[in-house]
Amino acid sequence: MSEGAGGYLSEDDFRHAVASVPLVSVDLLVVRDGHLLLGRRRDEPARDTWFVPGGRIRRGEAIADALQRVWWAEIIGDMPAASPQLVGAYEHFYDCAFDGSESATHYVVLAYRFDLLEKVELQPGSHVETWWAPIDGPAAEHEGCPVHPNARAYFSALRGGYRA
Repeated sequence: MSEGAGGYLSEDDFRHAVASVPLVSVDLLVVRDGHLLLGRRRDEPARDTWFVPGGRIRRGEAIADALQRVWWAEIIGDMPAASPQLVGAYEHFYDCAFDGSESATHYVVLAYRFDLLEKVELQPGSHVETWWAPIDGPAAEHEGCPVHPNARAYFSALRGGYRA
């Protein structure tokens, strides 16, 4: 396998990795005034569902650096100065890969909570639109699109019912 610029594998090598090993990622649980930031996903896996922003950790990248890189790639607005709180480790299983192929994907996800005073928005790249979902409200769907089950688990964790 060959590693390209910025810690990325070639597309072929990445396809092989997705089919062979679990991927490690971070999810950003961005909370403001009792609401969780969600975006309607543009890409697989989980296309056309509401999900939190997040991304894979690159080889050789510290978690703190991954959190900062993913924040700037996914969110329009300042990252809070306070350290994020680890909510827990989760496993996400998908029937398809990033390219829509039938190669199943397995993620080990570290979910971190960020408490904000100011409102932020999602970058338009991975998400079609932004929704600030009430943490205490129903989280099954919004505007005809479902909240992904993996994202629904975060609502429970944020309400105090952690389940990894």
